[in-house]
Amino acid sequence: MDYTSDGDSEVEAYGASTFELLLSGNLKVMSEEGMYRCPFCSHKGKEYSLDDLLQHALGVGAACDLQAKEKADHHALAKYLKSKPAESSFGSLSQPMLTDLQVPQHTRDEQFVWPWMGILVNMPNEFFGKSANRLKEHFSSFHPVKVHPVYNRGSPTRDAVVEFGKDWSGFRNARAFESHFTMKGYSKKCWKEMKCGGTEPVGWMARADDYNSLGAIGELLRKIGDLKTLSDIENDGTNKSDKLMANLACQVKEKEMHLEKLESECNNRSALLDTLMQKREQLEQSYTREILKMRQLSQQNKQRVVDENRKLRSDLQGMMDELCTRNKHIEELSAQSECNSRELELEKQKNALKANHLRLAAVEQQKADENVNKIMERQKREKKAVLGQLLRLRTQSEKKLNLELDIKHLMGKLQVMELKPGDEDSESSKRIDELKEELSEKITEMNDMESFNQSLITKESKNSDELREAREVLIDALQGLSGTTSSQTQIGIKRMGELDPKAFLNMCKRKFAAEDAEAESAILCSKWQNEIKNPEWNPFKVIMVNGNVLDEVIREDDKKLQELKEHSEEAYAAVTKALTELKEGNGRREPFPELWNYKEGRKAQMMEAVRHALELWKASKAKGKKRR
Repeated sequence: MDYTSDGDSEVEAYGASTFELLLSGNLKVMSEEGMYRCPFCSHKGKEYSLDDLLQHALGVGAACDLQAKEKADHHALAKYLKSKPAESSFGSLSQPMLTDLQVPQHTRDEQFVWPWMGILVNMPNEFFGKSANRLKEHFSSFHPVKVHPVYNRGSPTRDAVVEFGKDWSGFRNARAFESHFTMKGYSKKCWKEMKCGGTEPVGWMARADDYNSLGAIGELLRKIGDLKTLSDIENDGTNKSDKLMANLACQVKEKEMHLEKLESECNNRSALLDTLMQKREQLEQSYTREILKMRQLSQQNKQRVVDENRKLRSDLQGMMDELCTRNKHIEELSAQSECNSRELELEKQKNALKANHLRLAAVEQQKADENVNKIMERQKREKKAVLGQLLRLRTQSEKKLNLELDIKHLMGKLQVMELKPGDEDSESSKRIDELKEELSEKITEMNDMESFNQSLITKESKNSDELREAREVLIDALQGLSGTTSSQTQIGIKRMGELDPKAFLNMCKRKFAAEDAEAESAILCSKWQNEIKNPEWNPFKVIMVNGNVLDEVIREDDKKLQELKEHSEEAYAAVTKALTELKEGNGRREPFPELWNYKEGRKAQMMEAVRHALELWKASKAKGKKRR
């Protein structure tokens, strides 16, 4: 290849003078260390090997956007380097050059052997009959994929086929392979002209004539390759790329939809967990308040019972002492006067009868104290059992919540591992099986805990029903013992949800005459009591937090209540109080009896009601004795 045969006379003149300077030695390209430098480029300090410098000169000389002098200088440098003795023959250890040549337009319809193949003939003796890996290592700068030795009837030949792969980098490597031998003057054309003579190896890129040729090389090419043009390969690659992109786009869309679904589910579960945690905190706070309140009431009741027992014992002792003193006094009087002995005897009998009654009363008091103590001990045991059940329920609830969190966490991890792209290896499959087994154990444990919680809830419900029945029986008993109770007694029966007539009477006294006020107040009170009983009237509103019902309160904008409030604040307060009592009670609209502590203005405890019932029983028994 002659780079000085340019059509431009100016380039030829520049190139001739530069070539003479290189031959005379006035322009040096080799340094004292044996490395080569380009004398025409700005980075003259850069060092090259001989092959690299030749490659550089060829590339600059073929550029289209450089000045004529620069191109001519590099043409002359390439001619000078080619005239030097070759540093790398086929048998040497230096690597061949790799050029990156553009594909001419006229070759796009030319047929090549695909995968891209290079043909190597007339190999030297040191590679004849040796391993193909040595040839592959020698041509490693062209990145061959595989080297196929050519056999003729089972015997090795001095020929080989070099495979460069199926992609475009393989095509460039095959072209560079062919250009390497062309620049050295050992191309396919030269091989045909030499008629199998010479000692240097010859190589070129396999084309249609090689594929269709007779002999071992053509047979091997037809066996391992096909004939294709560059246009065919580009079209095949474009179609495959389009199909691959469409498939990938569908997969990406499916993954995005699934990811959105998972994110939505994750958000819903997070909101549910937040709600559960808030409920848990509320239950813990309520539980703590109830425990403290129960402890305080228990301590107060215990101290009150102890103080009352002490007072009763002190009173009984004082009465016994008084009787003893009177007996002594009677005995002294009997000694002084025998005439009054009969009266004294009668007095003694009366005193003895009173003493007997007092002893019986003391025995009854002692029995009552023992009964109170037994009731207190039984209540203490029941309270302890209830507290234990509440503690177990709280512990089980925490365990259940933790198990639910663990199960959701494991399910999330399992879904993530199942969604990982690619083939599952043995380690991933093993990990998924372990997660599934652990998830199954957690679900079984949660089901067992749910069964245990259900039994505790059933038992607690049974205890609550028994306590409610006992409370109803006690209410009936108190009503039978005390008749109609009023706010003057400390413990009594209050009709919850029943209007206070005084509020309406005070309102009517301000608007009507004194003789009509009482009748009008009774009518108004009866009217509003019927309004409260009416189930179609709902003056409540629901307060919701995070989608959960928190409480129900009186609607301030209710028309009926607003009209009543305009006439009387006191009557408005009585109606709203009755509505609230019914709502907090059993949700019905009918008044119902309830144990009430009038002194403290609250519902009475069972212990307080039992003690009050005992006091009423003692009082009724004492009245019965007096009548006798």
